[in-house]
Amino acid sequence: MFAQDIRLNEFNRDYLENLLKSLPSDSLDQVAFDGAHSVRWILAHLAIAADYGILQFGEPMQMPSEWHHAYGPGSQPTSHTTILPSQEELVSAIERGYERLTTLAKNQATEALNAPHTVQLLSKTPLKSKADIVSHILATHFATHVGQLSVLRRMAGKKPLF
Repeated sequence: MFAQDIRLNEFNRDYLENLLKSLPSDSLDQVAFDGAHSVRWILAHLAIAADYGILQFGEPMQMPSEWHHAYGPGSQPTSHTTILPSQEELVSAIERGYERLTTLAKNQATEALNAPHTVQLLSKTPLKSKADIVSHILATHFATHVGQLSVLRRMAGKKPLF
């Protein structure tokens, strides 16, 4: 059911890896403009997003709860001044989270995925089922934040990767 979404997520994770290789090493906490999120926030946010997909399968979240508070939906760029996981920790967390999410997605019964999702933030959107949320997290949500990193990279004077 999620074969294409998983493939897109794998593509985006590879793209993320390539973007990070060429971002300046001192850019983890830089922001493009006042109110924008930093590289660290984007990476932590991607890591915790996998948990929301994992929850759709009835499984427990795996990221630290303080990450969810500091880097979750609605968090502000200044809400994480003491919770500062390293880039290596964040990249590892992203890999672990999305590997777990894709493994669960490959092995889930279709009927359970047709049930309504419980993500309050997205309750008034066209995303209605657990399958919709998992697809969004694997593909569109991930791509949105990778796009933010691409902009930060380009603002640092780097040429496009493609």
